[in-house]
Amino acid sequence: ELEQEELFQESPILLKKQILQSRFMRLKQTSLLFYLVKNKGLALSRDKLLEEVWGYDFFGDDRTVDTHIKMLRGNLGPYRSDIVTLRGMGYKFDPENDASPASSR
Repeated sequence: ELEQEELFQESPILLKKQILQSRFMRLKQTSLLFYLVKNKGLALSRDKLLEEVWGYDFFGDDRTVDTHIKMLRGNLGPYRSDIVTLRGMGYKFDPENDASPASSR
């Protein structure tokens, strides 16, 4: 399994720990980003994200995921479009999508 730093080195946006810390990302946002990057290009349902990031014993609803994605996108600045909303399903990390600044490199 890849370490967190290796995941960021594989990602086209090359996020580093100091960037995450400087943007005051919360633990769940960071965990959510790690999980999305680790599963780059895969469609992930809100339920799957809840299960993997929050854990089996989380008592809440899938709107929690939407709220954290919104906050995470706010912290990613121009790379916010790397997290793609899959309407009625969930999300995926896709730095090659047409709206991503990473796709123009």
